Amino acid sequence: MSLKIIGCSGSFYTAKQIASGLKMEYIPVQTRKFPDGEIYVRIEGCVEGDDVLIVQSLGRNPNDFLVELIFTSKTAREIGANKIYAFLPYIAYARQDARFKEGECISINVIADLIEWAEIDEIITVDFHMHRKSPEEIFSIPIHNLTAMEDLAEYVVNNYRFEKPLLVGPDEESEQWVKTFLKKMNAPYIILRKTRLGDEAVEVVGEELPKGIREAIVVDDIISTGSTLRETALFLKKKGVKSIYAAVTHALLATSSQYNLSEYSGIITTDSVVNPYAKIRVSDLFIKFYRRNKYDE
Repeated sequence: MSLKIIGCSGSFYTAKQIASGLKMEYIPVQTRKFPDGEIYVRIEGCVEGDDVLIVQSLGRNPNDFLVELIFTSKTAREIGANKIYAFLPYIAYARQDARFKEGECISINVIADLIEWAEIDEIITVDFHMHRKSPEEIFSIPIHNLTAMEDLAEYVVNNYRFEKPLLVGPDEESEQWVKTFLKKMNAPYIILRKTRLGDEAVEVVGEELPKGIREAIVVDDIISTGSTLRETALFLKKKGVKSIYAAVTHALLATSSQYNLSEYSGIITTDSVVNPYAKIRVSDLFIKFYRRNKYDE
């Protein structure tokens, strides 16, 4: 099955890579903002009767990128697209998957409703930020949650030389990523305990490290402000670790992240959101997924 690849402004470079890798037609989306902040969207190609893949990451500018995604999908349907797939490398608002205080919005449920209302038939994403619910419990349409962790681990193994590294998960939720990392890298690991004190303040605690550990690789799915990574690094340095690296899927790099990452000797991420540490292309993850599934029939 062939697709036409529609590239939105949050991921047009990824869309072009997918189109090139699969030898499919790339269709750009023209977007601009009016003086009052409203968004203009135009699909610059014919999709009538075609299955399409809309590519849009919702990182760093989530509100505008979400509106653009909705406008693009609804427009594609209105001008005749058949099946609409969406490759959303990063899905925003997944942190708020429960009501912690009375009156709070469960944001990810609203995002799921909006995406489904936009007539998207199927979603492919990367390392969805799972807390209490899986993406399949949140979305009523099919969703495929790819992982970058094996690729990140492979990059670390092929490009760094460690004597006796320790894999570190900064909180209980990161254990799933650490265990995936272990498929490519044989090393001891620990999972720390994190308490969130505010939007940019956390406390990290843990047990004693295995003896002789001087190098550590912190594995997580998201860098936002970097406060979790900073507190993790400070904890490890107090325990005698000299060199600390981070392998993270989504580098949002908000506000004070540059300062908070200064304790690290190296950082490896994907390009799900454009960032200077990206080593793994999410387009490659999608292409591998496409080729091993029904989409390549």
